[in-house]
Amino acid sequence: MNTYRSRQRMRRWFAAAGVLSFFIAAGVSYSGDAPPDDWKAPGYAARKQNPVPASADVIAAGKVIYTSNCLACHGPAGKGDGPAAIAITPPPKDLSNPQIASQTDGELFWKVSQGKRPMPTYEKLLSETDRWTVIDYVRTLEPAASTQPATQPAGGQ
Repeated sequence: MNTYRSRQRMRRWFAAAGVLSFFIAAGVSYSGDAPPDDWKAPGYAARKQNPVPASADVIAAGKVIYTSNCLACHGPAGKGDGPAAIAITPPPKDLSNPQIASQTDGELFWKVSQGKRPMPTYEKLLSETDRWTVIDYVRTLEPAASTQPATQPAGGQ
């Protein structure tokens, strides 16, 4: 069993390294018509429910999948600052951003499955369960620090 898992991790690592190498070698950039921030999942996807309930084991498994497939671009805390981010235009999204966190699991699942340049489609790279599991992990990422000024107490500075 441990040998099987080690082989799986090794295959995922090589797959992630290959994708990363492709992005760096190709100098991938966004060339679509719509601005990259206008990426909206269709309504049917937004309504889709996550069939993988979050638990400590699921989140741990999601972290392994994230580390193998997402960390190079999105970074260890999901801030979009992974080692490959420097070579990617547009830069990877900050997955801890409240705009991302407010999306449904179904929307995130659709985006991970479909991909959008420069992000690859993971529909054939990861099983459906693995894609849901990584979403459970992404939900645990610390929210981005607020850019709102602190509220002043009433009656003073």
